[in-house]
Amino acid sequence: MNDLQFKLNAERKQNGQSFADISEAARLAAESRPDCFVVVVCKEQIAQQIATVEAALAAGADLPLAGLTFCVKDNLDVAGFATTGNCPSFGEIAKETAPAVQLAIAAGAILIGKNTMDQFATGLNGTRAPEPICRNAINSDIIPGGSSSGSAVAVAADICDFSLGSDTGGSGRVPAAANGIVGLKPTPGIISARGMLYCNRSFDVVPIFAKTVQDAACVFDVLCKADPLDPFAFQGRVLPAPGALEMTGAQYAIPADLNHFGDEAAKHAHQTNLRALEQAGATLIEVDFAPFAETGDLVFKSALVAERLVDYGDFIADAPGAVVPAVAQAINAGREYSARDLYEVLHRLAELKLQCHAVLDKVDALVVPTIARLFTVQEMLNDPMALNTIMGTYTYFANPLGLAAIAVPGVRRADGLSSSVCFVSKGGTDLALLEHAHVFAKRLE
Repeated sequence: MNDLQFKLNAERKQNGQSFADISEAARLAAESRPDCFVVVVCKEQIAQQIATVEAALAAGADLPLAGLTFCVKDNLDVAGFATTGNCPSFGEIAKETAPAVQLAIAAGAILIGKNTMDQFATGLNGTRAPEPICRNAINSDIIPGGSSSGSAVAVAADICDFSLGSDTGGSGRVPAAANGIVGLKPTPGIISARGMLYCNRSFDVVPIFAKTVQDAACVFDVLCKADPLDPFAFQGRVLPAPGALEMTGAQYAIPADLNHFGDEAAKHAHQTNLRALEQAGATLIEVDFAPFAETGDLVFKSALVAERLVDYGDFIADAPGAVVPAVAQAINAGREYSARDLYEVLHRLAELKLQCHAVLDKVDALVVPTIARLFTVQEMLNDPMALNTIMGTYTYFANPLGLAAIAVPGVRRADGLSSSVCFVSKGGTDLALLEHAHVFAKRLE
């Protein structure tokens, strides 16, 4: 990508729109979607933000996100607002703004609100929340994906220019896929996750939702700053982008066997997406997906789930009725494990990392469908545990392995919904991964 700048503001200026016009339209749109927002920033506070941005620009400051509107998931701290994880009786007013959010504000972006989410970031479907649950931007009968449901829908519905969420097992990729937008899940620790209400702090990350790969890259460039106070900061080196990339000669690993769980539209769309890669000159190499799948199973079917008790265990024990039942069930599962169980899992995870990295060492990226299949809201409510697990089939493994990933819209499915391809590569390769995703997206234009 040669141009990492948003073109939105240039277009708006041509139409005579001011930052105030843009932000007020976004604020009103946010207020009209209580399923997407738990709180909307008031007009006066937005005006203060705009005044700060305009003064900085007048003084010659370089603000790459100037005037762009954004929102953040309700598990990221914003000073003066409660951080509740979409549980109204939980949390307290934040005294400081999370570094990732503050960097966006410092770059000139205008914060318009905090988004609804699967409660405590425990879910990949968007229905594990108090009413009104978030609705998909393409088809309201289909789940919006989670847990960053509101963050993805706000971008897909053109309420804001970009948004920030959280991702433990796919929450920055699944809702992006379900709503037909880009979801960049960076290498764990490259974007500071300090100031977050955690799900699994050991591998939680802050993802970026945007309409295009270029937009996501621009925001990533702003947020990819070292945080010396983040104990989980990435300790490796962020590798440079490869420059002008062509898919001719690119080698992508793909699972030898894919399971779309009966969703024929998803199956056919993914096959079409893979053909597009081949037609662009890429070589697809079938690999054994078993070590990636086993890693994914460990995230929510092993002692690793006990980490969620650190943030929520006491609250759920004291106020079980305040929590969505499926969320309480998922978190309480951590009480079944011992310290020995945890160490056994950590040892096995170390072995799996070697196996998975050996695969990734030989290719430019692993390419998978972001989600195996889509479900309706009613289907998910009828079987919330099993169907939620299916949503993470091709996302769960990335964070415990320390990988970077990006979900990119693919071809339109036969039923009118969006398909999505996820490019995954080793930690620190985020910039190269953005290039691969960009070339794929341009191929489909």
